[in-house]
Amino acid sequence: MREIKGGITAPEGFKASSVWCGIKRNKPDLALIYSKIPAVAWGMFTTNKVKAAPVQICIKKICQKRAQVIVVNSGNANVCTGEKGIQDAKKIIKVTSHELGVREEDVLIASTGTMGKPLPVLKIEEGIKKAKETLSSNGGHQAAEAILTTDRTIKEIALETDLPRRGKGKVKIGGMAKGSGMISPNLATMLCFITTDACISEDALKEALRNSVNKSFNKISVDGGMSTNDSVFILANGLARNKRIRTWRKKKKLRIDSEDFHSFCQALDYICISLAKMIVRDRVGATKFIEIKVKGAPFPQDAHRIARSIANSNLVKTAISGAFPYWGRVMAAIGSAHTKIKINKVDVYFDDIKVVEKGVVANVDEKKLKEILKNNEIVIKVQLNQGNCKTTFWGN
Repeated sequence: MREIKGGITAPEGFKASSVWCGIKRNKPDLALIYSKIPAVAWGMFTTNKVKAAPVQICIKKICQKRAQVIVVNSGNANVCTGEKGIQDAKKIIKVTSHELGVREEDVLIASTGTMGKPLPVLKIEEGIKKAKETLSSNGGHQAAEAILTTDRTIKEIALETDLPRRGKGKVKIGGMAKGSGMISPNLATMLCFITTDACISEDALKEALRNSVNKSFNKISVDGGMSTNDSVFILANGLARNKRIRTWRKKKKLRIDSEDFHSFCQALDYICISLAKMIVRDRVGATKFIEIKVKGAPFPQDAHRIARSIANSNLVKTAISGAFPYWGRVMAAIGSAHTKIKINKVDVYFDDIKVVEKGVVANVDEKKLKEILKNNEIVIKVQLNQGNCKTTFWGN
């Protein structure tokens, strides 16, 4: 497995483009992602009850597990726009379908930006016509720029990996994302688009994406806010022509082709975790990156709740920001996570310095600890000593 150039268009058979259509001021604000042939597809969406129009549409569309085009606009979120917002999104899907010669059913849509304003449909329709003319296998970087809003940096990555039964040749996965504020599971105020030329069954792709999102985008928090437009899409067009990664049912249980599926998931995890970390690092005003590792939990949900509580704690954030070794704030966050853990078994570390031992303050060299907390990247380790479950969370 190695990183390669190309981003979203690195896999075989994918093209992308971007244009400025007038939603934002003199910045690209419309992107197209196109597969040469219809692809197996899946998606995951925000759990916020207030869902943007494109999210409402795509939750239904993704159930067919097939797509060929994704059209994305930035600068306007098309949320809280009522029935008009739904109809506007459908008009854009129809125009995209006509211009690219694909079925309407095979067009996915996403939006991000200002809430409560009608989409400038005519501008977007003209933009689609222009973007069609510039679709290119080298257009990934431009597309990754066009989906940004308050982001400071472009977020893209691509990998090439072998599958054990693939024989000669490579399978590629590319991804791009946007997001920097209103970040909290599930998912975050983010859009993420992933492409691959792997040949993979619908159920296997769905399972792989679900697993990767739970390890990445559902493990980050910036400000505890949950957005209305969060979407993650993956398209797999099969042009790598590997032996199909498949699933089957045995005694009503889902079985997966383990070797190839494991290798594919490793690469997809790398893509998603890398993009998730880019989102956390990009927050406007953020000065430090925090990794929170929780181990020894009795149940997975306990580890998750504790890590999330620490990541969302404003008291922990201010202590880390000011390089003050207020370990008690971490303990307070652990205790407020609504779990049944025993505090008198808990150890806490800042990097490799133990600050709490069995629930009680440890003998700490505060001068050395303050020096560690001046670093731009901090690791908070929590050893609960009450089980075998663990998790990792990222915040700032």
